[in-house]
Amino acid sequence: MLYYELKAQIARGDIAPLYRIDGEDKYWSELAYKDLLALSSELDTEVLSDDRSVEDAIFGVQNFPMMSDRKIVVIRDRKLKDADVKLLEKYLQEPSPTGVIVVYNCEGKIKGERDFTFDVLPENELIPYVVRLTEEMGGSITQGAAKKLVNYTEQSMTRIKNELLKLTAMGEITEQTVQSFVEPSYSYKIYDFTDQIARGSYKGAYEVLSSLARNASEYSPFFTRLTDHIRLMLHTKLAKNVPDAELAKALGVSPYPLTKAKRSAANYTSKQLLTILMNMYRLEQDYKSGNIGVENAMDLAIAEAIEARRK
Repeated sequence: MLYYELKAQIARGDIAPLYRIDGEDKYWSELAYKDLLALSSELDTEVLSDDRSVEDAIFGVQNFPMMSDRKIVVIRDRKLKDADVKLLEKYLQEPSPTGVIVVYNCEGKIKGERDFTFDVLPENELIPYVVRLTEEMGGSITQGAAKKLVNYTEQSMTRIKNELLKLTAMGEITEQTVQSFVEPSYSYKIYDFTDQIARGSYKGAYEVLSSLARNASEYSPFFTRLTDHIRLMLHTKLAKNVPDAELAKALGVSPYPLTKAKRSAANYTSKQLLTILMNMYRLEQDYKSGNIGVENAMDLAIAEAIEARRK
């Protein structure tokens, strides 16, 4: 796990003069950021304000620390200009032996930086961490419950930790506990729904839809998001030889929904997915023009999608 690589480097004193910390999963990047700040005291840590230049950061980090072994200067939440990158690269040729620059959540790559980009962890890495974290919080959770929590929250560690704060007070966390007290994310409902259809399960698909029945206004956005996800399934099928990371970047999506789409798409041929997508477009147009209710459109979408996989 990337975060523990950083922890191990810090523990053995392998400290770089400049770190880049960013990534899609802010839980891990924030942990890494705090660990780097902990290398110094508050008096020897400086977070550059928006109106101050990168030159100020270099000047600051070259000052000898007063209360600790290292001087830390943070550049965060900005787009680095080409001139800024050149200044930092020049500094790295002869960095201060007591200084650490932390570039946090910034655009612009720097030659010589030590890069830690924290993207969403895959399920097989996240589940054991959730089990361990629950134990550290004084609770216990089954493997099945950890997996369900990871899926319900779309692998968001920020939300997982918040849910665990609530669930650990209820005793051992089981799959039933998660199912009863954790609301599945909207996107998870889309993934679960398409997965049930891909398996040919009318019952499973309608169980997902039953969660929308409490609020009929959710049908329309759900239908639109469903169409988008089926289109993503088709893209994964057509571009099966393109690496996932490359395809996700090209399509402008994160790796997690791409993985989910690819898994569901495995149950269809490209032709079947194209048929389903064309039917979705037609049904969406029908309900938006008032020719059919959105609930009826959803019923037809389920039937046509399940029948398409049998042809």
